[in-house]
Amino acid sequence: MTRIVAFFLLAAIAASCSQVPKTGAIINGKAKNLTDSMFILGGPGGGRDTIRVDKKGAFTMTLADLSEPANYYILSGSDYISFLAAPGMKVNLSFDQSDFLNSIRFTGKGSDICNYMAAKARVTHNDNFEWFKLEAADFRAKQDSMLSLSQKLYKDSKKANPEDPFWAREEGEILYGWAGNLDMYEAYHQYVTEKPDYKAPEGFDSYKKDLEINNPRFIKSSSYFAYVSSVIRAEAEKRIDAAMKADSTATIDRYKVNGEVAVELLTEPAVLNRYLYNTAEEGMQWKDIAEVQSVIDLFRDKCKDPEMIKKFDETYNAWKLLEKGQPAFEFTGRDMQGNTVRLSDFKGKYVYVDVWATWCGPCIGEIPYLDSLETDFEGKNIVFISYSIDDDHDAWMKFVPEKQLKGVQIKGEKGWQSQLCKDYKIKGVPTFMFFDPEGRIISVKMTRPSDKETREMFTKMGI
Repeated sequence: MTRIVAFFLLAAIAASCSQVPKTGAIINGKAKNLTDSMFILGGPGGGRDTIRVDKKGAFTMTLADLSEPANYYILSGSDYISFLAAPGMKVNLSFDQSDFLNSIRFTGKGSDICNYMAAKARVTHNDNFEWFKLEAADFRAKQDSMLSLSQKLYKDSKKANPEDPFWAREEGEILYGWAGNLDMYEAYHQYVTEKPDYKAPEGFDSYKKDLEINNPRFIKSSSYFAYVSSVIRAEAEKRIDAAMKADSTATIDRYKVNGEVAVELLTEPAVLNRYLYNTAEEGMQWKDIAEVQSVIDLFRDKCKDPEMIKKFDETYNAWKLLEKGQPAFEFTGRDMQGNTVRLSDFKGKYVYVDVWATWCGPCIGEIPYLDSLETDFEGKNIVFISYSIDDDHDAWMKFVPEKQLKGVQIKGEKGWQSQLCKDYKIKGVPTFMFFDPEGRIISVKMTRPSDKETREMFTKMGI
C-alpha cells in the first residue's frame, strides 16, 4: 500500500562549505532493508533519476543548478517521500524500508522542518483511503481530530524559526488540506464503498461557510488553490447544468464559464491572477490552445503583473510551436541493437508515437490496443514508434521481448530530461503524438489506442 509523506528541506549550508554548490543541493543518506539496490528521485517538470545504493545502503543525491526552492520526491518501492530542496542545502536522510513512516530521520541544519513534516505525516497517514470508508459523522470527527493535532504540532514546531516563509504556506496547507478531504468525501466514499448513488447528509458541507477563498497570504499553498479551484468548479458546473437543461443542444465553453465564476468570486487580484494563470497553463498542457482561448484572453485582460505575463507568454509561445501544421521537432532514440533511430527516418509515412515507460500502469494498459492497431494497419502508410523514457535500460530490454511488443521500439537518453520530453513539453505518460508524411504535427495530444477516435481518424485519413 502506498504511503505518502511530505518533507520540506529548507536548510542552507554555510558559505564556507565549498563542497556544496551555491546553486545546488546535496542529500546524503542511509537506507535499510531495501528490496532493490536503487530508488527513484523525481523533480520539477516530471524529471526522474535512478539513485543507486551501495552495499552498505549509502547514497548521495546531488541536485545541480538549483537556483530556487523546488519540489522533489523519492520513490522507493511503494513508498513515496516528497520534499522541497533549497540552494546550498546539505542534509542527511535515513530510513528503514520495512518501517518507512516511523523510521524516517533527518539531521543537519534545517532538519527541524523536515522532522516536523514527518511527524505531521504520521498524524495524517491514510492507508488505502481507509478514512473514506467511514460514515459521514465519523469521517468528520476523524478529520477534525487530525486538524487539531496538526495545528498544535504546527504551533509548537514554528517557535524555533517563526519567520521562515515555510510556515505561512504550511498554515494554509493544514487548513485547506482538511477542507479538501471533506470536499472529496462524497465522491471517494462512493468509490471505496461501491455505492455510486451515495449522498453526504444535509449540512455536511457547513464547513465551507467559514472558509475564505480570497486569501493571498496562502497563495503559495497548493491545498489552498486546490480548494479554491473546487469551489469555482462546483459553481461553474451548476451553471453549465442549468444551461444544458434550458437547451440540450447548446455548445458550452467550460473554460469560459469557469473564468466568469472566478471573476465573480475571487475579489483579490493576486488570487484571481494565479487562478487564471494556473487554469490556462494546465489547459494548454492537455487541450489545444483554441479550446482554452477564452481563459487565456481573460487572464491577459485581468493580469497587470508584468513578470507573470512574461512567464505566461513564454509558455504560450512554446505551445504555439506545437500546434497542428507546425514542423515537428526532430527526436532520436536507440533501438534494442543500439542503433540510432530518428523521426525523420520515416518521412513519407504517417507516424504515431507512444511515449511510455515500463513502470507506468496506464502505459501497459494501452499495449493490447496498440498491438491491435499495429496489426490492423500493418503494411499501410503508417509507422508506430514506442519511445521509452525508462531510466532502467535493463528493465526496458527485458520488457520488450517478454511482452512481444511490435512496432519500432526505441529508448531515449536521460529519461524525462530527454530532448523529446523538453521539446514536446511532456509531463506525463502515456503521451501519444501523431505526425504527417511531410514531418508536420497533426497532434501532440493525440487520442490513445484504446479510444475509438484514433482508429476512426486513421481510416478517415485514408491510411
